[in-house]
Amino acid sequence: MAIETPDNEDSPRRGLGRLGRDVAMVLWPSFLAAAVETMVFFAVFDPVYLGEGTALAELIANHNAGYALGFFFFWAFSILASALTVYLVRTEAPR
Repeated sequence: MAIETPDNEDSPRRGLGRLGRDVAMVLWPSFLAAAVETMVFFAVFDPVYLGEGTALAELIANHNAGYALGFFFFWAFSILASALTVYLVRTEAPR
């Protein structure tokens, strides 16, 4: 037995709304992409070795700090890419 909800304009809307959906469409795929990028990148490169002789040497003195910094770096770029995609999909060309 299915519960039907009215589709009229008087019923209160539930959910995130357009902005909430857009934020979710940006953050979740970018998080997953950053996770994969981090795994692939750090399977090849050691974060402590990459930081030697740089200003980041003290910041990434251990592996976990390097992995976290790398993840947030990849996540930031993935957010930019996803946000650009949402912006381009939502923006209509003038007719």
